[in-house]
Amino acid sequence: GISDDTWARTLAVHDAAVSQGTLKNYDSAAAHFQQWCAAERIPFDNSRAIPEPILCAYAASMAGVYAGGTARSKLAGLRYAHELHALRWLGSPRLLRILKAVDLAAPDTARRDQRPPVTVAMLDEALLRLDPHRPFDVCVAAAMLTIFWGQLRGGEVLSMTRTYNFTALPTVKGARLRADAGGNASQQTTAIWLPRTKVERRGVWIWLARHYNDPSQALREHFEVNRLAPDDPLFAYRDDRTDAVIPLTRNAFLSRLNEIWSAAGMQRVTAHCFRIGGTTALLRAGVDPEVVKIAGRWRSDSFLRYWRALDDIISSHV
Repeated sequence: GISDDTWARTLAVHDAAVSQGTLKNYDSAAAHFQQWCAAERIPFDNSRAIPEPILCAYAASMAGVYAGGTARSKLAGLRYAHELHALRWLGSPRLLRILKAVDLAAPDTARRDQRPPVTVAMLDEALLRLDPHRPFDVCVAAAMLTIFWGQLRGGEVLSMTRTYNFTALPTVKGARLRADAGGNASQQTTAIWLPRTKVERRGVWIWLARHYNDPSQALREHFEVNRLAPDDPLFAYRDDRTDAVIPLTRNAFLSRLNEIWSAAGMQRVTAHCFRIGGTTALLRAGVDPEVVKIAGRWRSDSFLRYWRALDDIISSHV
């Protein structure tokens, strides 16, 4: 038969298809289910498929406690564990109806407020307040415009810590600026190579069109002011004191912009607000929804869920 080492490597390759964040959520879901089993005095055996009535009872236990999305996420973690160990998943129409009921019974405290999109007016305010002579602020401006107009997820281009993951995050040499922004004469549209994303595990090119607060020009200024080398992180800045190259972290990025917007009486945002803001801005500008969907690498269901200002968007296509 297959050796233990070979099988361990097989499972490691299997897990490599899923992001580390998702795997962590799946592990948390499995632990939560085991805790529920212990509280209910239900024997737990991870070598056997979970019976359908137990799946239903577990899902029903979350009614009035969790949001429906949280309950579905926990069940997805259990299903992943079944697939990992070649166990049959015994989900059913009854389980789906229970999950729908959990969603309807979710307490107000479990429901997320709809995340507000970053707006073009917010970009303008930030560009007025960011110091064009300060390397850190120049880096923040370039990242802001790139993430917004590229409909990017923050984690696709910004590091969580100052320890940069060059395998998963982009570098300067992965940016192809269009000709009038300092790139090759043949480059008509700016492109950036993302080595790994939440969905495209083998990497993907994203494209940046021209806008009046232009991400391509912001990138050119960022590379020049921060004197970045080809192998440096795409978004990094020179330390004011030491002149060392420091990766821009997601927390530093959000803190600087939220500081500006709060002072102006504007809303505070999370990283995802840039992605939905860019999508909304493009739709409101009259860009064909199918083009926006492809450029933003949206899956149809989530793409529709994140549309904002639908009255303006629909009227522009009537």
